[in-house]
Parts: sequence; C-alpha cells; structure tokens
Amino acid sequence: MKNRFRGPTFWLVVLAFSAVALAQRPAQQQTSAPAKPTPRTPDGKPDLSGTWTGGARPTADSDKFAVQTGGEQSTMQLTKWGEDKFRWNRGPESANAPGVYRGQGVRVENDPVYNCYPLGLVRLGPPAFIISGGSGYSGVAVEIIQTPEKVMMVYEYRNSIRRIYTDGRDHPENLELTWNGHSIGKWDGDTLVVDTIGLRDESWLDTGGHEHSAELHVVERFRRLDEQTLEIQRTLTDPIALAKPFKTTVTLQLRPDLDIHEARAGGNVYDCTQFMVRKPAFGEGMNDLLGIGDHP
Repeated sequence: MKNRFRGPTFWLVVLAFSAVALAQRPAQQQTSAPAKPTPRTPDGKPDLSGTWTGGARPTADSDKFAVQTGGEQSTMQLTKWGEDKFRWNRGPESANAPGVYRGQGVRVENDPVYNCYPLGLVRLGPPAFIISGGSGYSGVAVEIIQTPEKVMMVYEYRNSIRRIYTDGRDHPENLELTWNGHSIGKWDGDTLVVDTIGLRDESWLDTGGHEHSAELHVVERFRRLDEQTLEIQRTLTDPIALAKPFKTTVTLQLRPDLDIHEARAGGNVYDCTQFMVRKPAFGEGMNDLLGIGDHP
C-alpha cells in the first residue's frame, strides 16, 4: 500500500538529492592546491609588486587598541603624555567607556581625517579598514610597484603615495617632517626591512584617538610568503607617546583583479571634502572655496 504514494514526483526528488550529494563528494575529498612560490625579480629579490588587500577592522576600548592588526589584539602602553592626549580625543563622557568603533566617543572635530589632513603613515598603513565619510569602515587596496631603486606604494585612499628608497641612501641630516616620513629599505635575506622617521605629529596612530610625536620611529618587515600572501610586521617606537614599542602584523592577499581608483569629489567615499567638520585644514577660506560650509 505504501508504494502507491511513490509516484514520479517522489523519485524526481530522490534523484535531485542524489545528484547534489554526488556533486559535493569530489569537492569534499579534494585537497587545496599548494601555493605557488614567491615570484622574484631579475636580481633574485622577492617581488612585492601587485595589488593587495587585507588587514583587520580596527577595534578599540579605553585602554587597549589593535592598530590595523591581522587579527591580533595588541596592547598599546602609553606614557602620561600619550594617555592625556588619548583621553582628550576620546572626550570626558567616554574616557572610561568601552566604546568600540569610530564615532563612539571620539571627538570628531579633533580627528585629522575629518579636517582633510592626510592620514599619516601609521594610520594609512598596510591596507585595512579606514573610516570614510561617517558611513563606517571601507576596505582599502594598495598597489606596490618595485624597482631596484625604490618601492612605490599607491593607495586607494585620497591618491596617497609612499616611496621607500632601496638604493642604499641614508636618512638626510636635516630632515623635513612629512605625513608619510622618509623611508629607506634594505634587504635582509628575503625580507625587506624599512626604516621610517621624519613623521609630522599632526596625524593619529589610529581611529581611536591615539596620537604620536615627531620622534615616532617605524620599522617594517615586508615578506612575500608565497605568490598570494604578503606579510608586513611593524614596530612603532615613540619615547614621548609610547611607554614601550608597539608591534603589529598584517597579512595581505594578492588581488590581480583589482585596479586602483583615484579619489574624486562627489561620489568617492575617500574624498575628504564630503565630511569636513568645523575647522578647515588649509586656511580659513577653504570650506567656502569648496562650497561645503561649516558643520555645526
């Protein structure tokens, strides 16, 4: 009696589930293909060239902060100067609050980004997630172009460009302070070690309100682990702001399908003129010139 209910529809369903199971079985049994080896330049150095994305969404509370780390939670230990600056940027109402993401307890008018200043080297950093126009965090891509004399990093954020000189030069004696500082790189085996000084102190270290001084010293170690993976270890030393060196690690993935787009007014979230607040960054008349007015 039961078999009379197993009509054509029943057997069609059985065949459909069987086909799905058979299709899934090879995928479950197959193993991941081994990663291709690191490509190299004609002189034998690892080739860092390519378009890369990755990093982790920044998180913060009042005492601990992970500055664009690759999933790590690192503790930033501050000097009294650094702590005072941090507390002021967070605001008295949130000094002891566990505010996590950008906009929860940070004084927006103090944020250099919201006054159209460049991010600065550390906050621009390896591409991760950067606050954009009050709408949240946006992933950032970077294109690395490597030559024997220098390594260029072209960011998809306000057309930012960084130059790392690998031609054997030293830092100049009378160094002019700039937003991305002066970077020189030397190869230690297959690792490019980059030393950066001469950083302007107007930028923040992160979105959470941590500041740095002009004595900030950044050392990075670039390693291309295989064709698809780039690891960047970074150590920040600042005797004015940091009680001890602060270390982070970011792992990036190659994205040959991506092209870097330029920032433009009227539609690109990386264009600072869309979210300037209160004070203009480049003179009293800049807000009027840009036609955006003063925000309350």
